[in-house]
Amino acid sequence: MDVVKCRVFKLDAFTNQAFKGNPAAVVLDCPELDAEIMLAIAGELNLSETAFVWPEKKGFRVRFFTPGDEIPLCGHATVATFYLLWRLGMAKEGMNKMISKVGELDILIKDKKVWLKQLPPKIIGELNIEELKSILGVKELVGPALAMTTGTPEGIVGIRTFNELMNIKPNMETLAEFSKENGIIGVYVYTLDSKFDAAGRFFAPAVGVPEDPVTGTASGILAGYLRLTDKLTKDSYIFEQGHALKREGKAYVKFEGNYPWVGGEARIILEGQLEF
Repeated sequence: MDVVKCRVFKLDAFTNQAFKGNPAAVVLDCPELDAEIMLAIAGELNLSETAFVWPEKKGFRVRFFTPGDEIPLCGHATVATFYLLWRLGMAKEGMNKMISKVGELDILIKDKKVWLKQLPPKIIGELNIEELKSILGVKELVGPALAMTTGTPEGIVGIRTFNELMNIKPNMETLAEFSKENGIIGVYVYTLDSKFDAAGRFFAPAVGVPEDPVTGTASGILAGYLRLTDKLTKDSYIFEQGHALKREGKAYVKFEGNYPWVGGEARIILEGQLEF
């Protein structure tokens, strides 16, 4: 069998500082690979997300893998991917197109930020808040606890203070089971006790990610949740995340009608070659 060689990069997304924000791997120049091999590569690179990219006539086709599964859409890996493509001269300043498992999505590159146009936030179910209290190891949560999607199904619930948010210690095994039972990839817990609009933590052990530093899809969901529940109705938001992992970053959300654009900065950390 011929040796396959691909370029691989590591970037930190939702930050302009090295070793902060959310790390992602981006794999370029690979032939079409089957899902089993891409999953093995994601496991080998061992980051929360690895994006595989193929240029096409109308844009870039991207598939996203955690170390445990393929997911339809990932915000921070999208920011990392298109920041890299822009820096390499492959994507252009302005509007670009991403072909993903959730369909064709618009990507805007402007002022060193990458913006992903997500689908309108949609409530797909209600979650048992008492069960979540037990799983997260907390006495109180702020409801409603909802399952929502802007392309990737996730749970969302509130907590009163930033200190309480930092002290959450989930039972990861039980949370993975809960997520699978409710058709979500994980649970995002937010608080309005923040120097920005909100702070959050995202736990996704069901797809091999105990805690994600800064989550783009969850940021779009949070903005939609705050609007739909009339907790904080705005056209643009800034959310902070990553403190518990010492990987602080910021996600920006702007609404165009019902469509959230989720944006952030990125930083290239590593470049290498993958051979197998």
